[in-house]
Amino acid sequence: MKHVKRLAASILALTVTVTAGHAETVLKLGHVSSPENVYHKGALRFAEKVSELTDGAVTIDALCCAQLGNDVAQAKTVQLGAQDLAIVSSNNLAQFDPKIDIFSLPALFQDIPSAQKAVFGPVGDEIFENFMKTTGMRVIYTTAWGSRAVINNKVAVKTPADMDGLLLRSPGSPVMNATYKAFGANPTPVAFAELFTALQQKTVDGADMSPCDVLTLKYYEVQNHLTTTNLFTGFGMVIMNERKFQSLSESEQEAILAAGREAGEYSWGLTAQCDLDGIAKAKEVGMEVVMLEPDERAVFFDAARGVWDEFADRVGGRDLIDRLVAASQ
Repeated sequence: MKHVKRLAASILALTVTVTAGHAETVLKLGHVSSPENVYHKGALRFAEKVSELTDGAVTIDALCCAQLGNDVAQAKTVQLGAQDLAIVSSNNLAQFDPKIDIFSLPALFQDIPSAQKAVFGPVGDEIFENFMKTTGMRVIYTTAWGSRAVINNKVAVKTPADMDGLLLRSPGSPVMNATYKAFGANPTPVAFAELFTALQQKTVDGADMSPCDVLTLKYYEVQNHLTTTNLFTGFGMVIMNERKFQSLSESEQEAILAAGREAGEYSWGLTAQCDLDGIAKAKEVGMEVVMLEPDERAVFFDAARGVWDEFADRVGGRDLIDRLVAASQ
């Protein structure tokens, strides 16, 4: 906690400068990903639109590459009010409000368009409103890592039974661990930074990730098989300290939200295209790619949904889960 307070004290989150006789509000937005990542590209679009919609009265300073700390540390400083905005994965926000972990559940959405339909609708609004009341952090927009696939170097996964005995890398998520145990796989913790080497050295057989990651991080160099299970849809959330949001004028608040809507849709579009590019690259380099049809995917979804009840109380109840799924259809 002392580290967080020192970090919070060291960050100038809201800067007001006077230029040519007018005040300019500069909001700092941080994230941990690279400049080439969807997170940063979306943040730059957000900054562009905020400046445009406020005639330059509000600008966004987008800082990539963990310049302001890891995503949990940044979320804490946003909550404290010492940082204005951050992009943080939904699973890492669960320690602030366990209910936001609803987005970590498997087999919620068939694909990115269905996920957008749910997240941008009334049920998504309800979840984000409750998150704001609990944490003091407003979700300005969401982005995505992509619809997840299973990659491995042993077998073409066409049915859940094909995962039996596979050592699949786990990020330590209880939900993901329970899901893959339901298929007979053995979730094995490996830090993301060490994953390429672990796959290369066959410490693990495979992993769960988006085709976009397969492309951008070159996992196609060390894996033979890719199956589009779509079991998980990874979410990034752009959070803003609510007190800072309320300190802006009404027109500035409207501009922030409008810019967020556009940046969110832009980011999701980039992710969807990157997933398609990742699948194309996997095929090009000779990976065996299994594109599951909806009826084939349903078998995986039915097995994965068996873990919902284990986590339902944590994420707001089975009724909320069912409403979120229904909103995606």
